[in-house]
Amino acid sequence: MDDAGGDRLETYRRRIGRLHGADGPVGHLVTRVCTHWETVGPHSFPTYVNPEERLQWRVHFDDPARPDTFSDDQDRCVDLLRGHETDAWEAGVLELDTQILRIEWLDGPDADAAWASNGW
Repeated sequence: MDDAGGDRLETYRRRIGRLHGADGPVGHLVTRVCTHWETVGPHSFPTYVNPEERLQWRVHFDDPARPDTFSDDQDRCVDLLRGHETDAWEAGVLELDTQILRIEWLDGPDADAAWASNGW
């Protein structure tokens, strides 16, 4: 991964934003970075090699009838790190299915409170 990708990954290591739709707040976008490992060897004695940090994100909706949306897809992670989606995130926009949501990134006590109820 190049330095720009590493910087982008660092930005989203533990981040949370309030999502707003046309009618007001609808949920939170939560990001984190986790290490994924490749499993090699026999099933009875696996070895975990090639650690790779990956961006994971989840949208938690305020409406309990609407299920969370989650991604840790490696191909999508590569696109994120190249800036295709994170540029939109930095501009305050999340495109989810056919819906465009505004992101208000949270910091300090607001972020801590949101993370306590919606984070990983």
